[in-house]
Amino acid sequence: MESTFKEDGSITMDGMTVETMESRLRGMEYNIKSNMALSSVPILREAYQAYPEHPQVNYLLALSYFKSHDYKKAMAFAQKAVEAEPDRDNYLVLLAQLFLNLKMAKEAEHYAARAYEANEGNWEAAKILADMAFGRNQLDKALTLTEGILAERPKTYASHRLKTKILLQKEAPLDAILDSITVSEKHGYDDDIEYDRVYAYYIHGDFEECRKIFEYLKQTRPLSHSTAKVASLIDSMQPKKNRRSNADDFFGFEAAQPYNHKAKRSLDDALEELNNLIGLDDVKREINRIVKLVEYEKRRSYMLSIEKSQQPSYHFAFSGNPGTGKTTVARIIGDIFTALGILERGQLVEVDRSGLVGGYMGQTAQKTREVIESAKGGVLFIDEAYALAPAKNDQSDYGSEALEVLIKSMEDYRNDFIVILAGYDEGMKELLKSNPGLSSRINMQVNFDDFSDFELLDIAKQQAEANHYTLTEAGEKAFVVKVNQEKVLPQFANARAVRNIMEAAMRERAFRLSDQVLKEEDLVILEPLDFGIDPAQLFGDDIKDLMGQLEELIGLENVKEQVKSITNYVRAEKRREEKGYTMTDLALHMVFTGKPGTGKTTIARLISKILKSIGVLKRGHMIEVTRDDLVGQFVGQTGPKTLDKIKEAYGGVLFIDEAYSLYSGSQNDFGYEAISTLIKEMEDNRDKLVVIMAGYPDEMERMLSMNAGIRSRVSYTIDFHDYSSEELVEIFTMGAQKQGFVLLEETVAKLGEVFEAAYANRDRHFGNARAARSLFEQTKLQQSNRLALDEEADLFTILPEDIKEL
Repeated sequence: MESTFKEDGSITMDGMTVETMESRLRGMEYNIKSNMALSSVPILREAYQAYPEHPQVNYLLALSYFKSHDYKKAMAFAQKAVEAEPDRDNYLVLLAQLFLNLKMAKEAEHYAARAYEANEGNWEAAKILADMAFGRNQLDKALTLTEGILAERPKTYASHRLKTKILLQKEAPLDAILDSITVSEKHGYDDDIEYDRVYAYYIHGDFEECRKIFEYLKQTRPLSHSTAKVASLIDSMQPKKNRRSNADDFFGFEAAQPYNHKAKRSLDDALEELNNLIGLDDVKREINRIVKLVEYEKRRSYMLSIEKSQQPSYHFAFSGNPGTGKTTVARIIGDIFTALGILERGQLVEVDRSGLVGGYMGQTAQKTREVIESAKGGVLFIDEAYALAPAKNDQSDYGSEALEVLIKSMEDYRNDFIVILAGYDEGMKELLKSNPGLSSRINMQVNFDDFSDFELLDIAKQQAEANHYTLTEAGEKAFVVKVNQEKVLPQFANARAVRNIMEAAMRERAFRLSDQVLKEEDLVILEPLDFGIDPAQLFGDDIKDLMGQLEELIGLENVKEQVKSITNYVRAEKRREEKGYTMTDLALHMVFTGKPGTGKTTIARLISKILKSIGVLKRGHMIEVTRDDLVGQFVGQTGPKTLDKIKEAYGGVLFIDEAYSLYSGSQNDFGYEAISTLIKEMEDNRDKLVVIMAGYPDEMERMLSMNAGIRSRVSYTIDFHDYSSEELVEIFTMGAQKQGFVLLEETVAKLGEVFEAAYANRDRHFGNARAARSLFEQTKLQQSNRLALDEEADLFTILPEDIKEL
């Protein structure tokens, strides 16, 4: 389909009339809202390239990405649409929904209110505002908004249900509540309807009707959440001495406290805590699926009168980096499975290798059995479980003994406890792969992804609030910068890293302000300096200063041009990403060729800072190494040694001087192992570091020719030419002036002669800037000898006779 987007905001497609075109756009919006978002994106992308400022195109793209759960891209396009047409209600409500998904309630309410003000018939905006009003117990406002929605859209089931909840909270007349429930049932059904019906009678004191409905529910819906909640409500109506009622016996576990009480965990309470955790969407989805499966199996057994002598086992493997919530979820699982009647108590027993493995034969089995015994009725959580796997050919490792006892108990006591094995993804895969007996007993594997920046910021805000702090707007951005610096380090600890960052920030603020006169507001905020971030450099504002430093360098004109071109390319890619395009994977590894003293190290260090400023590198430091830092002296030492240096450079630049010395062409040379490790990291972790290899031109070209793996991963080769004699004079003069020395005109002329001769006779070992610096040191020594003979002479004037030949 060919589309034409006009400057006045109208759009035509394939020469259609305006009316037909508008209809097609409405159809496209309908398709997107009907879960056909992906098919609309290519057409809209084409339109966006032609007219990137068109509000409707931006809105439809935002809607497509919103439906695909790509909220970052959706936000960028939605904000552009609203900027173009600030009073368009459907644009505003989409932005409100995005902020709501990002748990930014204040912003969501602001845009929903604007959308509702622009069009009171916008039911989506009204629904957001009604839900928020109900959450704040603003019942009259919530009811007015909800009734307005139902007047426009009488079949909206969610709004009927919200109306019932409001009426219950207001303790409205019984008939009004029951009528609302009856109308709701015409348009949908959910498990809580029955509980609401009982609760309506409960708040009006008709306990007999409550019991009648409960008896009915026990026969028709014995395993539903709603029936369990009704059981709790019935229990609350009994005298305290009779709290162990028939409801308790029916469900097989102690009844929960009355509705809205938190004294004892119910299934709903446990699931609510799980679902309210920040992030972990895949984990929540998997646990909720398991709960539904358990409930289905129990209901099926009941309805078909199936008697099972043994229930299914529910053992888990949790994989993920530290601080992703594995222990927290394990504790909640104990509560969930207790509420489901699978576990007796639901306690969490947490151990690692040291808690199971003993120091001599027989001790391990005893320790492991004792731990299993303490976990019966609950959950046994084994952290870093892969540490139990014995090393190859290590007969003295008793970890295998612990695994044998554990595997047998997981089968023999499958009705009595749940085992959760946890650890890093690769380690867990290796453990289960190497032990078929263990993997056959693990029937649920759950992966815990790293938290996103938004989620880590939410965790930081929660921790700040718990300590009576708030982050300023700049403080939030500084935190994100800081946590991204941590992310590139090996084994990033997610929520634990957030805790460490926040605690360090609070300590830093206390140290920084302890001797100052403070206002009350100073005591409750966290700012960029508290996170060790210079506010002036927070948003890449130092890029002009860094490019200025590049320009100030003497000579290197071709190098400067290439560095500026690389910088411009990366900045353009970042701008495209900000507009919603997927940025190409940036591979910025480089080769610097040139003789010693031509500025290779200086430029590498400056590149690391430039790439940090524009958001490519997170830390912007440089690790400088040679062959000796990477290559070991015996088999097996080089790989780990190289990897350690590479990880040290994560977030910055790894600068390898005389890199060609790693490669002799012989596979017996340990340098070959260093190169193999380096090539893999250059590919696998190109988003974490930039590798710059430097050395003489011929040797570097020979190395690249002999190893296609390195050449294919190098994006840029920059040649560093020898400095001219004039540039060497300038380098010498600048170095002298920085130390307060003065050069006479005759001295400068003498320098020119010396450097011209050195340049004309230079060989491959010519030192360039190093030669200039070396000559300056020799000159100061010669001047000192002259001053020793003439104490009246000026201490900072360099004469021609102080200059010697190179």
